[in-house]
Amino acid sequence: MKNSINIYAYSLLALSLLSQVSAKQRICAEDPFADPAHDLCNPLKYIPHRGVNVFATVLYSITAIGLTFQHFRHRCMWMLVLTIGAYAEAVGLGLRLYFRVHPQQLGAFIGMNTLVVLSPCLFLAADYVLLGRLVAYLDAAKHLKPLRPALVSRVFVLSDVVTFLIQGIGAGMAAKGGSTSAKAGAKLFLVGLALQLVSFALFTCLWGLFGYRVKRNDPYLWRSHGWKVVYWVLGFTCICYLIRSVLRTVELGEGFGGYLSTHEPYFLLLDTLPLWLGITSLMIFWPGRYIRHGTVFRSVPASETGQAMPLVNIANK
Repeated sequence: MKNSINIYAYSLLALSLLSQVSAKQRICAEDPFADPAHDLCNPLKYIPHRGVNVFATVLYSITAIGLTFQHFRHRCMWMLVLTIGAYAEAVGLGLRLYFRVHPQQLGAFIGMNTLVVLSPCLFLAADYVLLGRLVAYLDAAKHLKPLRPALVSRVFVLSDVVTFLIQGIGAGMAAKGGSTSAKAGAKLFLVGLALQLVSFALFTCLWGLFGYRVKRNDPYLWRSHGWKVVYWVLGFTCICYLIRSVLRTVELGEGFGGYLSTHEPYFLLLDTLPLWLGITSLMIFWPGRYIRHGTVFRSVPASETGQAMPLVNIANK
């Protein structure tokens, strides 16, 4: 898990450096605010709304701080990747405010877009780790067969890293300028997004399959309290992240300058908002409150009521 966090952190840093890359000379509008939709030097083709983006930046910052507080309170360091992503997303949204003042500055666009587009990869990675941790905590690996909990986390985190790097390489190629490089970079970026969508959709199916098997084959565990809070919150985040992944895939499928990418409400309502709802739900229902390090959850039926009675056994896991 630490290696995954390091890969993400260093990749974000390296990709942010692409903001120093300058494109070839272009003919820019004298007044960048007069007609941004036809300004060749404005990659967004619109001027970000100041009030909404300030509000979004503040919300993400508050959530990032809240996640940090939960780390110190409940000692759940395996969710650190989520907190890093929240801070990166907040910075990316903050850069939209800078871009609003300098809409013709390519470096500002690249830095902003890199963080906003790639930070959610960290949110997905947190979900991958969380499902593996939850299954291990419940000692319910049999409901994931033929996969093991640790293998689930590793396989999907690896897929997330690979698709993250594909998107990063595509973004770098597009940033270097030149029609051939930009088109190839856009296609590569689209491949990365599509693979990420497929991978996360498969993960969501695996989440649903695990719950179905527990409910059908282990009714006492299903009736137990506590762990299902994490399970349902995890499912909620899956829905939120899928909404965003579908938007980004369709958006880039239209090509740079398509309808979705040049109209800010779609970005705010189908990207920024779902992601914030997902990570904020994890902040409120922090997994560390329900999944304690070094413990295994077990449930046994009560002798008379038939209700599941949770037991927690200390184990070296």
